[in-house]
Formats: sequence, C-alpha cells, structure tokens
Amino acid sequence: REIQEGIKHGVRKINVDTDLRLAATGAIRKAFAEDPSEFDPRYYLKPARAAMQKVVKARMEAFGQAGHAKDYDPISLPDMAVRYKEQGHQLTVT
Repeated sequence: REIQEGIKHGVRKINVDTDLRLAATGAIRKAFAEDPSEFDPRYYLKPARAAMQKVVKARMEAFGQAGHAKDYDPISLPDMAVRYKEQGHQLTVT
C-alpha cells in the first residue's frame, strides 16, 4: 500500500531484487527437500524461475505497470543500436 502511494507521488524506482531472490531460494529449497538426490539444475531452476515470474507479475500489477506494452511502438534491433551509439555506447549488431 505504501509503495502504491509513493508511486502516486512520483517514486519511479522500486527495488524488488530481494523479493526475487527469496522466491527463487524458497523454490530451490523446496525442490531439494522433496528430492535431495536430484542435482540437475533443470530440476530445481524451473520452479525457481516460475516463482520469480509470479513475483514479477504481482509487482507489475501492484505498481501499475502491467498492460502498457501496447502504449509503445516496437523498435528494431538495428534502430536500438543507433540509439545506443548516439548515446555514446560502443555496440555492434551481427
């Protein structure tokens, strides 16, 4: 609730890395608890990724970011490279 109020008053940067790390770590711990003999990263990273996606979706909806993709025109990779170059970045597109 406080974050939504902050957004209304101009807050534009919100860190959610800790939430993502906690979600991923919790999912990995659960996977190992369910099958301690399973060590293939594909086994435990899949639920970790799903847990992180769930957090991202919830945060984007809570922060009012969801549903705005249509508000922006797509930019091709070559056009994006031009933008970066104009800003002084060294890039090559292959």
